[in-house]
Amino acid sequence: MEPMIMFILYSALLVVFSAIGAYLPRATKMSEESIHLLIALSAGLFLGLLLFILIPEGLEESEEGDISGHYAMMVLAAAFLIVMAIESYVAHNSKTEESISHNVGSLGLYVGLGIHAVCDGLVLAALFMAGEAVGLMATIGLCIHKFADMFSLSSVTLISDSDNKKAMRRLLAFILITPIASILFYILMGDMELEGTIGIPLMVASGTMLYVTVCDVLPEAFHEGKTLKSVGMVILGVVLMALFFVLFPHAH
Repeated sequence: MEPMIMFILYSALLVVFSAIGAYLPRATKMSEESIHLLIALSAGLFLGLLLFILIPEGLEESEEGDISGHYAMMVLAAAFLIVMAIESYVAHNSKTEESISHNVGSLGLYVGLGIHAVCDGLVLAALFMAGEAVGLMATIGLCIHKFADMFSLSSVTLISDSDNKKAMRRLLAFILITPIASILFYILMGDMELEGTIGIPLMVASGTMLYVTVCDVLPEAFHEGKTLKSVGMVILGVVLMALFFVLFPHAH
C-alpha cells in the first residue's frame, strides 16, 4: 500500500477514537453530580497529561532546540498569566461572572488542547516518516491519548455548552485538527530537521492548560465540596495518565 494512503488511514483512526471519546460523556442524560465527577476525572487526566507528558516533552524539545529549560518555563508562566489576565478582565466586566468563567475556561481548554493537537500532528508525521512500524505504534498511543483528551474536553464543556448538537459540531471540528495537521506536515516537511521545533508551542499549550486545569476545572470539580468521590476521581485521572505514559513511553 502507498505510504500516503497508509498515513491517511492512520490519521482516520485518530478521528474515530477522538469522536468516541467526545460522544461518550454526552450519550446519556447525566445528573449534576455525575457531570462534576466526570469533570473531576478530566481534571486528573489533564494534570497527568501536564506532569507526565506535556511539560517534560516541552522541556526536552526546547533543550534540543538550544533553548534552556528556564526560558521554556518562562514561556509556560507567560501563557499562564496571559490566560489569567484575559479571564479576569472578561469576568470583571461581566455581570454573570460564573457563566463567563465557564465559557473562558472552555475556550482556554480549546486553545491549549488545540496547540497540543497541532503538535501531535507534527509528531505523528515525523514518526511515520521514520518508518511505518514506528508510525503504527505512535498512532496506537495517540489514539488512546486523543480519546482521553476528547473525553475530558467533552466532559468539561457539559457545564458551558447547553446546546448538545452545537457542542458536538464544535468538538468534531476540533477533532479534525490533529489529522489535518499531520497530513499537512507529512506533505510539507520533507527532509526538514524537526528536533527542537515544537518545544515552545508545547510550553504555551502547557501554560494555558495548567491555568485552566488549576483555576477552572478543579474548582468546578469541587463545586459541591471536596468529597471522597470527587477527590478519588481526580486521583484516578492522574493514575490513568501515568499508566498511559508507562505503557506508551514513546507515543509522543
